[in-house]
Amino acid sequence: MAFVQSARPRSELTPFVRAYAQRMVSPTDASWTESVPAQLEQILNLEFGVLPGIWHRDREVSNEILVGGSQTGFSGRLRLSPGVQSFAIFFWPSGWSQLFNTPLREITDHFDDATRLHGSSIRELWNRMGEAETFVRRIELVEGFLMPRIPSAAPLGKVTFAAKQIFQLHGGVRIPNLGRQGSLSLRHFERLFQRDVGMSPKVFARIARFQAALDEKLKNPTRTWTEIAHSCDYYDQMHMIHDFKQLGQNTPAKVLIEMGDVRPTALVQTE
Repeated sequence: MAFVQSARPRSELTPFVRAYAQRMVSPTDASWTESVPAQLEQILNLEFGVLPGIWHRDREVSNEILVGGSQTGFSGRLRLSPGVQSFAIFFWPSGWSQLFNTPLREITDHFDDATRLHGSSIRELWNRMGEAETFVRRIELVEGFLMPRIPSAAPLGKVTFAAKQIFQLHGGVRIPNLGRQGSLSLRHFERLFQRDVGMSPKVFARIARFQAALDEKLKNPTRTWTEIAHSCDYYDQMHMIHDFKQLGQNTPAKVLIEMGDVRPTALVQTE
């Protein structure tokens, strides 16, 4: 099976980056497939060995350097083979967009070649990381690439601030209250959110709660799904099961099994 390492970013990058992860698949391992359910992080994925098979919404997108935005539904499948070496940067739902001045909506429900957006700078980073021998060194290179972007990062606007609140509170917010915080009517706030994020605030909150339930089970495997349903503010367990079937295409227990190591330790333990 894959050897997965993960780590959190340095303090200066925590407003933008949630975690780093590296997956190394031994040349002697058998191939296997993992599912990728709905998720809200923006992710930059860099490949240094055998390319994994990545199917995003029934389209193969395997590439050395891919960036993806929030996914409003079941994203696809990942085929892992002997010799895969993957490094992923998990950004907050607006983290990549802020650092690279890319509107959220432009990468929501997309997973595409990052060099088309940012060209030679991303390719140069990939080249340097490919020569690095350790996970720690690759993190150093990534942070050396991201840190100079902080002074020119886009500020959180009303909508992106609201999105971050929804995410951090695991979907447990009243949408009308978010609009009032920005002195906006509910209808106007919903229009702006849909325009800027690429989904409605209700859908965003639903996925945030779904992710919170998954991460809680990963952090605390002995907790029952019934307990998790209550702690994540589902009406009942059937409500949670319905969301899992919509966003992960299976029951909670099977979603957890089928996604394997898609959500690494440092990611699910961040607060």
